[in-house]
Amino acid sequence: MAPKVNCNPQKLAAVVAWLQKSRTCYNIKDLEKHLPSVASINSMQVKDESMIRVEKIGSGNWYWSFASQDKKNKQDTLTNAQTEHAKAESTVRDLRHKLAELAAQKEEEEEMMDTGGEGRDELTAKKAVLEADLKALEKELESYSDNDPVELERKRSGAKVMKTELDQVTDDIYSLEKWFKVNAGDEAVAALRMGTYGGEWDSEECDFKELVMA
Repeated sequence: MAPKVNCNPQKLAAVVAWLQKSRTCYNIKDLEKHLPSVASINSMQVKDESMIRVEKIGSGNWYWSFASQDKKNKQDTLTNAQTEHAKAESTVRDLRHKLAELAAQKEEEEEMMDTGGEGRDELTAKKAVLEADLKALEKELESYSDNDPVELERKRSGAKVMKTELDQVTDDIYSLEKWFKVNAGDEAVAALRMGTYGGEWDSEECDFKELVMA
């Protein structure tokens, strides 16, 4: 079998331009007659290069190339390329977003470990102890309401310090719940709050019930 001869691209383009300008269809004999004078090229070379369309009609093949079809093919190629490009951009954005989320989650977990490494159970237990001590102190303060003002002020100062510490522990618990919410969802967090805090949690306000200071 004879090797395939590569055609001159300029000659091929000239043939396609001639076919599109003629705006008609040709059988193989017509192409053999006209193409040599158009671009010194034979019909089989053009056919082999798939530069024109061919359809079998009746007993023979007919060849043509319409500018509108060529434009549509180019537009389809461009549209497909743009679609693939958009998909690639979307994939890159998603990957960057997930990477940022993972980096933020890792940083948050490392910060929790650096600040003492306390887990949620430990923080909740500490909060319960602080609240119990605070309530006991508030009750004791009531008995001093008509007594020594110096002692009363000392007790009040101690209560404020304890309240500040309690707020810090509460913030730590919120941070852990935020991480838990991302990984388990709102319903799981709500069930966990009700089971852990009981009457201390205001489900309507989605917050701890405010402590009343004396």
